[in-house]
Amino acid sequence: MKKRIALMMAFVMVMGFTACSGKTPSAEQPESAPAEAPAEAEAPAEDTESSGGLTFAIVPKQAGNEYHEVIANGFNDACKELGVTPIVQYPEDTSAEAQITVINNLIAQKVDAIAIGANDAEALEGTIKTAKDQGIVVVTFDSDTKGSQVFVNQTANDALAQVLVDSVLDMTDGEGQFAVLSATSTATNQNAWIAAMEKLIASDDKYSKLEWVTTVYGDDEDQKSYDEAESLMTNYPDLKVICSPTCVGYVAACKAVTNAGSDIKVAGVGMPSWSLGYVGEGTCSEYMYLWNPIEIGNLTVYTMQALLDGDITGAEGETYTAANGKEYTIVAPDESVGIYSTQVIVGDPFRFDGSNIEEWAAKF
Repeated sequence: MKKRIALMMAFVMVMGFTACSGKTPSAEQPESAPAEAPAEAEAPAEDTESSGGLTFAIVPKQAGNEYHEVIANGFNDACKELGVTPIVQYPEDTSAEAQITVINNLIAQKVDAIAIGANDAEALEGTIKTAKDQGIVVVTFDSDTKGSQVFVNQTANDALAQVLVDSVLDMTDGEGQFAVLSATSTATNQNAWIAAMEKLIASDDKYSKLEWVTTVYGDDEDQKSYDEAESLMTNYPDLKVICSPTCVGYVAACKAVTNAGSDIKVAGVGMPSWSLGYVGEGTCSEYMYLWNPIEIGNLTVYTMQALLDGDITGAEGETYTAANGKEYTIVAPDESVGIYSTQVIVGDPFRFDGSNIEEWAAKF
């Protein structure tokens, strides 16, 4: 396996040398080209051990969320690149119990590795232990949970918190009320970013005139997020900014503010394709941030393969070169912001505004 991956890496480096760097700098656009359509779940053979190859499974947070479907695209692409059979299995809802059911089914199928976009910080730990006890590699992506061997983190928490808080500072002209519209109350990535925002605001006097009035939860559901945004506008007549660190909440807030004809601004992270018409000068949101979700799916697969091959154990300080030719370093967890596992960072937050939103909306 290692020899085959090494040959593949050499090919990638020759064909795309200019794209091979340690990580994507924030001043550059995301590099990977997403697949054209959301990934479909691929059914495994009845006994994956008899197929003669490896089988990797991914368990996103929920079905019907295009952001997670794009991550699944990247997962499928990287699996096929490495000759691995991919399985994409969505839980019935966003509860930990629904994810546990899916994970148990995958354990019974004897897959080689499972990647989880965790819906709870602790409830999956016992099920993950069962998987690892049977020799299955388990990693997390998008949102961490206890028990994961490595968390594939889309961006450093402090880096995202910085751009979100600075967006609020800019859009309020340095003072005034803002609110946060999050996903679920148990989403560890959302809670980690919010905690990092709180620490940042408390640590610097330049944010002293900002008033964080409340945090509400739309559960990453379109209608509930829209309703929460409307309630914020009603309950806080002096509100200047809604900051949403979730793609569903961001576009729902944009729609609510625009439909109300409000002067409130919207900051946060969003999918370019969802956000057309809401980003740029003269809109409710001059700019937003994200990363390339296809790269999250790619790096999840590369990390699972590195663990299976013994190139890494998941220990802090280890480095490995992925099939995309980039070198990654395993860094420390940070339980204070909800990261319980050692982590590998995909890249820096990237700014989308009126100058580039249409270009990237055509990709994801």
